[in-house]
Amino acid sequence: MSEKIIQSIKAGRYNRGELENLYANAERLGRNDILAAAKEALKAIDQRSYSKRFVKPIRDKVQQIATDIARTEGWGNWEGNEVGNGIKVSGSMMNGEELAEFYFSYRRAPWKSASYLAVFQHDEQSTVQYKVGSHDTEQIIINTSEEAITLFRNAIKT
Repeated sequence: MSEKIIQSIKAGRYNRGELENLYANAERLGRNDILAAAKEALKAIDQRSYSKRFVKPIRDKVQQIATDIARTEGWGNWEGNEVGNGIKVSGSMMNGEELAEFYFSYRRAPWKSASYLAVFQHDEQSTVQYKVGSHDTEQIIINTSEEAITLFRNAIKT
């Protein structure tokens, strides 16, 4: 039965509404084979709806993590910050290199470059990771927020 449904999906026999219902039912029933086929078909039929349903929640989650870190640690709203305050969308996300990436940064007057902490997710299947760049060292990719916070804390001290 699953193979027949998958063949029908691939043949384009379902419209967007039918695919969304099929996806919801497959999700509820744990039918991963149908989920994957329906998801790909939704992406092909309507990129905008696909993005709203699958990409936007990931971006919202990543942005919220960056916002929570900045708020909890008291970062992102410094006096005298040379690069501007707040959570920003990265260039990597805007040009499509990362599915979701948000960051905050800090630069003092004598520094040539800024220190930053970015929260990102490369694609839909990957996990959330962190990038920390210091004004005087190379960027490091980290898997835990605790380690990223420690590294960024040290980067803005010096």
